[in-house]
Amino acid sequence: MKDITRKLATLVGILFVAMALGCASTARYEDRAPPAGARVEPAHVELFDGYQFAGSTYPVNGTVTNFSDVGFNDRAQSMIIRDGNWQVCENPDFGGACQTYGPGRYPNLGVLAGRISSIRSAVGGPVPASGGWGTGSRASLYEGPNLSGRSFVMDREVVANLANTGFNDRAASLRVEGGYWIFCSDANFGGECLTFGPGDYPTLPWGLNYKISSGRRVQGNYPYTQNPTWQR
Repeated sequence: MKDITRKLATLVGILFVAMALGCASTARYEDRAPPAGARVEPAHVELFDGYQFAGSTYPVNGTVTNFSDVGFNDRAQSMIIRDGNWQVCENPDFGGACQTYGPGRYPNLGVLAGRISSIRSAVGGPVPASGGWGTGSRASLYEGPNLSGRSFVMDREVVANLANTGFNDRAASLRVEGGYWIFCSDANFGGECLTFGPGDYPTLPWGLNYKISSGRRVQGNYPYTQNPTWQR
């Protein structure tokens, strides 16, 4: 009888300990979970596989060296940047053509649409006027990559032919301080044309590298949530 009593006491003790451990484990799990109703901060960058912020999304909060690893390679068509400056590149490990974007909404990624393979936080890029850029809508062309060499500042809304300025087919990088600007490979907005929003472009796409012959401001306000339209 005493043996049975001891065995029952042992079993009760084991059950009690197991229940206590289970409760503690649950408590630790609940401690890790956010409280009900807590605000979840949005991602710094949100990529969309459709234009105009449509389709599937991928949130970015840090460096991604290869989007193949996360199943989003060559898929981004539009992008929202909520804070910081971010460099996106067409190849893994930040190779190929790269562009730097600041906070804003980008309904069409243009030459990089469907080609982005890596992204990282960037030093530089769009900054406020107090950072030395000046004021208003303005674009600067540079004859060397990485905003180096002689520059030509476009503070007029339309430059139909850069041959008249001595800077025709010389630009290898670009800085847009404000607004949306279109640059074309031929005079009078002919040939290949691409639209650029505020930011630093340390290299230009192949179709415009050392080929820009005309440029004009499309829209002065930013962000600009519609597809840019213009008359040639």
